[in-house]
Amino acid sequence: MPPNVLLIVFDTARADAFEPYGGGVGTSPTVGQLARQGSAFPAAYVPSNWTLPSHVSMLSGLEPRATGLLQAPEGNALKVSPVIEALRDRLLPEVLRRNGYSTKAVSANAWISRATGFATGFETFEEVLSERHKRISSDQVRGRLRWMVEGARARSDDGAKAAESIIHNWLEEGQGQPFFWFVNLVECHSPYLPPRPYNDLTLRARLRAVGDVRHYQTLATIWRTCTTRRPIPSQALARMRHLYGRSIRALDDWLARILEQLDRKGLLDDTLVIVTSDHGENLGEDNLIGHAFSLSEKLIHVPLVVTGPGAFSSDHAFSLTGLPNLIAKAVGLSEHPWGQRVGDDGVVVSEYGSLGSRNAPGVAEWAADWGLDEEGISRLTTAGIAATDGRMKLVREHGPERLYDLRADPLEMHPIDAHEKNDLVVRLRSAIEKIESLRAVVTPRTPAGSVEENEELEERLKLLGYM
Repeated sequence: MPPNVLLIVFDTARADAFEPYGGGVGTSPTVGQLARQGSAFPAAYVPSNWTLPSHVSMLSGLEPRATGLLQAPEGNALKVSPVIEALRDRLLPEVLRRNGYSTKAVSANAWISRATGFATGFETFEEVLSERHKRISSDQVRGRLRWMVEGARARSDDGAKAAESIIHNWLEEGQGQPFFWFVNLVECHSPYLPPRPYNDLTLRARLRAVGDVRHYQTLATIWRTCTTRRPIPSQALARMRHLYGRSIRALDDWLARILEQLDRKGLLDDTLVIVTSDHGENLGEDNLIGHAFSLSEKLIHVPLVVTGPGAFSSDHAFSLTGLPNLIAKAVGLSEHPWGQRVGDDGVVVSEYGSLGSRNAPGVAEWAADWGLDEEGISRLTTAGIAATDGRMKLVREHGPERLYDLRADPLEMHPIDAHEKNDLVVRLRSAIEKIESLRAVVTPRTPAGSVEENEELEERLKLLGYM
């Protein structure tokens, strides 16, 4: 029987938060152990800097530009569903299902939901909701008070406990065929407020951390910080970074419990375990926060740890767009829709889409409210694209083309003369041009969801800072 596949996405987990990638001892002991037993890709990259396009590529093997989902169509999350449904025949869960796998998913991220079409190909698709009060930026006194009290108590998680219970139930059902299970958890996504004991701040510091969320982690405040480049107070950043790290540790302990359950059922030795992320997070580097308007290494370099039967590895730069192809080889699929792609030569490309022109709805208002200069407006309205081989990186976004030596300048603060690296720069530019030449290959055939579904989805997205 072919191996089971467990694909776990720790949403918003940057690589350097984990032990195999420079995280301190004790930051992620479970992931560290998996890396020692299997492999940790040193240069795994996401195809985009945010959830939607990265997940679509990770499951379809297509670059975001080829799916047409660099952004949600017309800014409407429900219009994603028809596009994903049209991709059914090349989605990883659908292909594995047709090849005898039981396919199940559990997701805590509203972007990865039944409403947005991600249930396509899964026989079972479970959504877990955060216990947290959704109205972070409520103008009502009662709403703000509830948010503060909840943060002070530090008992709410973001769906991990419920996801663990669901996986436990799946294991109790017994396995008559190989399985493909997909998990998305958002514990280290903003608002970075893990439950105790992981939230080990004092009561006063917890209350300040709750205030940090309202001031710096809503969509508007993230965008304002990234476009104005105004520094966040050092004490607020220190709290965010600490709680982000504690959230990573909470996820690592969650993973340990899941692996223990698999082992007790005699399934772990027969399961290919893949732990990765859909993008990282800026935590004040270069006055950036969240994962908007940037292709910094903190956003696009992610963990990819693989262990178990059929485990694979690569010493070269690798895009998660290639993940379906490697999984197909690992489980012995002779026929599948994922062939050679851009990046198979050791150069990978990441990009994000434009929000529109300066006349687009909201842009002029934000520019006026935030006092944006021309650079800020450009950052708000310009698309970005970057190519890297893991050592050198060429970036095109809101300004002149920039080349970075990632080993000498890991924070990408000092661009170098592109002419000094002619041969490599030609390869990087060629990779960018190949991606830029792609056109969407998807023709949606089904209608989008209802107004009521959209309202519910928007409320869930607000908690993640997307609305």
